[in-house]
Amino acid sequence: MNLGFTDKLVELVMAIPKIELHLHLEGAIPLETLFNLIQSQGKDTSIKNLNDLRKKLTYIDFAHFIEIWIWKNSFIQQEKDFEPIAYQVLASLSKQNVKYVEAFYSPGDYFKQGMSTPGITEYLIKGKQKAYHDFGIQSELILDVIRGDGIEIAMQRLKQVTPYLGKGVIGIGLGGSEQKYPAAPYVSVYQEAKERGFRLTAHAGEAAGAESIWTVIEKLGVERIGHGFRAYEDPKLLARLKQKQIPLEMCLISNLRTGVCPSLDVHPIKQYFKQGLMVTVNSDDPTMFNTNISQEYLALVQKLGFTIKDLKRLSLNSIKASFLSEPNKQIMKSRFEKEWQQILNEYRVEDKEKSGGTSRIIF
Repeated sequence: MNLGFTDKLVELVMAIPKIELHLHLEGAIPLETLFNLIQSQGKDTSIKNLNDLRKKLTYIDFAHFIEIWIWKNSFIQQEKDFEPIAYQVLASLSKQNVKYVEAFYSPGDYFKQGMSTPGITEYLIKGKQKAYHDFGIQSELILDVIRGDGIEIAMQRLKQVTPYLGKGVIGIGLGGSEQKYPAAPYVSVYQEAKERGFRLTAHAGEAAGAESIWTVIEKLGVERIGHGFRAYEDPKLLARLKQKQIPLEMCLISNLRTGVCPSLDVHPIKQYFKQGLMVTVNSDDPTMFNTNISQEYLALVQKLGFTIKDLKRLSLNSIKASFLSEPNKQIMKSRFEKEWQQILNEYRVEDKEKSGGTSRIIF
């Protein structure tokens, strides 16, 4: 069958070996699975079909997204629900040749439903172990501390997941409303997490500006930045990010859907990439934003003119930015290099110079 350019490009981005470093498990529940959860509860009769659900998952701004996030969480009623959730999310990712995932989860969102942090964690670990057995996709969990819950609760949850560190949990993150709740008060939580051996990341520079990114770097001591979209507001910050090669967990379509970015055409990822910052590509909440990791890569080519060499560098960046051990990074890099060579051979892909010094992918 002869495929057109767009079809070949879609096939190519699906084949790219990928890593997800900024993915919220609860925001990645496959649409059909989420619909079934809603139907089983019978609490919202306005959602009669998948199209109704898709319309519901449309936002006017970031605050509205948080409102719908809370609504969605209300349909997860039991700790055991998290085992199939983890399994189905990872199964979906494996179909896109995602090799490894570091996934956020937010047990505090389900306290009102009577669920515990250890219980949710144990079921997620069961689900991800089953997915590894069935699909070979590796994954680790990152505890997402919610800013609005306060220091005492954050410390409590950190202690509750410590027994699972190295047994399915790898790190700690900081989510929630960046505008309402600054990161600085969580210094003690991050210090304790580091002492216990947790790897450190935090959402910053998404709904709030460059100062938010400075705070998580200088006060929380993070190893990666969740989003980092608004780093462009401060040239000194850009210089620091480049010098220290602090990874940015960037999520293009998420930024568009929440209104953080008015258009993909003006998204700063291309600027950051050209300037030599450590950029990675991720899908954030793919179901909530009607996207996936492959569509993120596709948008880079179609909207921002990324070349095949750029895509390869981005996929390798995700290995460097991951919390994998150095030996495992080398193993993963060898796998990626081998698959990339197969992709280039199979699709006979190259970058062709156009007038003006830019490139385009040709087959």
